[in-house]
Amino acid sequence: MKSIDKEFLDINVGTAPDMADILKSRNKGLDLEVQSLEIQIKTISVSRTPTLDEIKQVINLQTEILDKNEEIKTNDILIAYFESINSYFGKPEMPFRFFPIGNRYEGNFFYNNVSSSGISTLNSFVIQASENGGAANAEIVSGQIAAVRVSFSSVIQGGGKAIDSLEVNTKLFTGGGISNLRFEYPVFYYNRQNILFYSAFKPSFIADIPVFGSDIERESFSGYADLAGEFLVEVRTDGGEFSLFANFKGSHIRGTEAFYNTLKSPDSNAPLGQIDKPFWISQVYAGVSVSKRFRIAANIPIATTSQIQLPDKIQIGIQITPDKDK
Repeated sequence: MKSIDKEFLDINVGTAPDMADILKSRNKGLDLEVQSLEIQIKTISVSRTPTLDEIKQVINLQTEILDKNEEIKTNDILIAYFESINSYFGKPEMPFRFFPIGNRYEGNFFYNNVSSSGISTLNSFVIQASENGGAANAEIVSGQIAAVRVSFSSVIQGGGKAIDSLEVNTKLFTGGGISNLRFEYPVFYYNRQNILFYSAFKPSFIADIPVFGSDIERESFSGYADLAGEFLVEVRTDGGEFSLFANFKGSHIRGTEAFYNTLKSPDSNAPLGQIDKPFWISQVYAGVSVSKRFRIAANIPIATTSQIQLPDKIQIGIQITPDKDK
């Protein structure tokens, strides 16, 4: 197969889709040329016994067909590359670092744990713990809708003795509830060998059951929308075997009446149920990543609006990402 010039691959992200279309058009033309050459060979073969010149002509035609077929194969590889290209490759200008995904091909390439078939299962498992208890968060399935990543996860919280233990408040900072539907769309992406900056809009819809021991009716629906924005900074070694990262998250929370009634207020004397309107929270995940599969991080609540109380303890978490190549 014809070798591919690396300089040819180093293009502006914005021109990649056009380059794919040009190569597709080129391949159509090559297919027509191959068909024409094959017809010429058949014309010579069915005639009387070919002369020496005709034999040489057939050999030249067959060589030309082989060259064109090789070019078609090479172009097919380049088409797949250019259809999926984004800021991971090439040297895009700064404007292309904002909203780097414009179609499903780029999204398929960008969300590297989303398979080309459309779904990916058991992508990560996180265990977080503090003195008062812990939580287990598993991303069960994920996929892609056009340029947007979508995933479903579940969080199981343990260790709380009662509703005034801040268990529900803590769950806001540890991944949500029993059923979590999340969406992700990149806003900014800058990636070099040793540093990464990544920002994304990540709205989520969380559904849970009323906390046992509360006065809320069992048939009440407890759920909320988490309209979150995240910004990640990562510094890593040359081969990516080890990295340090910090991820800031700010969320606007809008919930059902049952959800508000489970939250704890900063006023320890205030009765449950006084919170009845949307609020915001913020937090930081900071830690280390090893071999791109294991992360150890501290989950640190920073601030909320005045309605709810911050959890008492920092959560320490371990994230495991399965190796999809095995």
